[in-house]
Order: sequence, then C-alpha cells, then structure tokens
Amino acid sequence: MFIPLVDLLRCPRGHDDTWLVASIDESMDRDIVRGTLGCPICLAEYPIREGVVLFDDAALPDNSIQSAPREEDAVRLAAALDLTDARMTALLHGAWGAYAPILRGLTPAQLLLLNPPPGITSGDGVSIVRSSRAAPVAHNAVAAVALDAGAEPPMVESLVASLKPGARMLGQARTPIPDGLTEMARDEEVWVAQRDTAAAASAPVTLARRSH
Repeated sequence: MFIPLVDLLRCPRGHDDTWLVASIDESMDRDIVRGTLGCPICLAEYPIREGVVLFDDAALPDNSIQSAPREEDAVRLAAALDLTDARMTALLHGAWGAYAPILRGLTPAQLLLLNPPPGITSGDGVSIVRSSRAAPVAHNAVAAVALDAGAEPPMVESLVASLKPGARMLGQARTPIPDGLTEMARDEEVWVAQRDTAAAASAPVTLARRSH
C-alpha cells in the first residue's frame, strides 16, 4: 500500500468521516508491506498483509473481463480515463485490476485496485484494498474509476462519490451509467461518463482532523 494513498482511505463503518492512522510493521521504499490501519472514531483495525489492506474478506471478482488483458485494451483504458498526470490516482474496480501491470508502463498515475483478480500484487505504483460492500475511499478523492460489471448499488454509489468533480468513470456497455454521471462517449464494449459538478459539490465535506 503506497503510504501517501492512506490519506484517501476511510473506515467503511457508518460514522463521521475521518482519516485512518497507519501503524507500519514492515515497509519497502514508500509502500507498506505489513501493518495496520486504525480508525480513531470506532477503533476498528484493518490489517495490511503483503501490501494489501483487508477491510473485510471480500470475495474475488468473477471473470467479468473474459479474455486475458491485452496491451491495446490497456492503452484504450488509459486514454479513456485520461491517465496522464503523476499526481492522479485511478481506482480500478474488480476485474479491471487485471490491467494494472500493463498500465504501469503506460501511465505515471497511481493505481488503487479494489478487489482485483488473483495474481495481482501490490507495489511499484499499484495499491490494493479489499472491501465487499463499498469502496473505503474518501469522497471527491480520485481522478478516475473503472467500474466492474455487476457491482451492488452501495458499491456503485461509493465509487461515484469517490470521484472528483468532472472526473471520469468507465464501465462496460451492459452496465447502466450510475446517477450523478453524464455520458461522454460509448461504443459496443464500454462507455465513459463524467461526474456532474453539482452532484460532487453536494457530497459531505470532511471536518475531522487527523489523529496523531
């Protein structure tokens, strides 16, 4: 787990929004390999094992992307989400996480993977979290989201809320575009939509201060 991305994560329990506090047992460069994230409000603790933050025992996604990831598809994904800036964080949900190893050679953006398929490892610009019900990510925090097919409404809602105003979400063509987004482009396989500024402005604002 890339240490600066810890500031984007939130406790998924139903209480006021606040940062999580990291306790690091083992690190490599700027990645946490083993440790714990703690919530200063409810005192919940979430282990980090092999660089993966475990918010719960999320099931691995099904094979929503039927074929093995191809470089041309990864190039298309990076272009659709406009992953051009090293200051960006893109969230890849479910099976889209399979593209992370290829994307690392195409974009300088940080990649945050939520419930990726087996075999994808954390480190070198890739961070992984597992959470079954909702994305444990702050509102208005990420620059792009790739939405896996079949996500439950609470997960979809949390992923939309995680987008910055005007940021892009990509989904498979069979997946309805969530509320709060405006379609930008579509073909037979995927759509790209942009988060409405008004909807993003109405999201809750974090007032809690960091616990030291």
